[in-house]
Amino acid sequence: MELKAAVLVDVQNIQETFERQGCEVRYDVLKEHIKQHYGLDEREVKFVAFVPYRRDDERRMRLIDALSFMGFRVVTKPVREHPDGGMKANMDTDLVLEAINLADLVQEFVLITGDSDFVTLVDYLSRRGKRVTVLGPGRGSTSVELIRVSDHYQNLGEIEGVVLAKFTQEPLLPDHQPG
Repeated sequence: MELKAAVLVDVQNIQETFERQGCEVRYDVLKEHIKQHYGLDEREVKFVAFVPYRRDDERRMRLIDALSFMGFRVVTKPVREHPDGGMKANMDTDLVLEAINLADLVQEFVLITGDSDFVTLVDYLSRRGKRVTVLGPGRGSTSVELIRVSDHYQNLGEIEGVVLAKFTQEPLLPDHQPG
């Protein structure tokens, strides 16, 4: 069976956005939604999560393990710490290279991010005849340019059970966004 789709998750972008809102992302629910929504069998879709980490961040290490057990291929990179105390955790290049390498193997991409840095990638994939869907964190957190260049956009907060308020573990309703 050949691959029909590739799902590429910019975990840093998604985690930071929803953590600032006091929310948690259920990647297992998101994965099941994508398979059902697109009518894909597990063998027809490749799920790849891009996760920067600090070795002392136990929570992030647990997330990496959880994503692996859920069936995501997890691409990791340690965060670079600068002498001035700043940190660099950009995995955009890794995600772009993965997409380019998969472009001849799949017809559809699902990009999970709100980052405008991926506008050029989405445009490139579209010009190659690929359908590109963006699942992003919602109004104000997803680049308008990214939405415009994609074939379809969906707000992650509107997918039932994917985004939960951290303290109540209740699904976040689209009209009740924290903020």
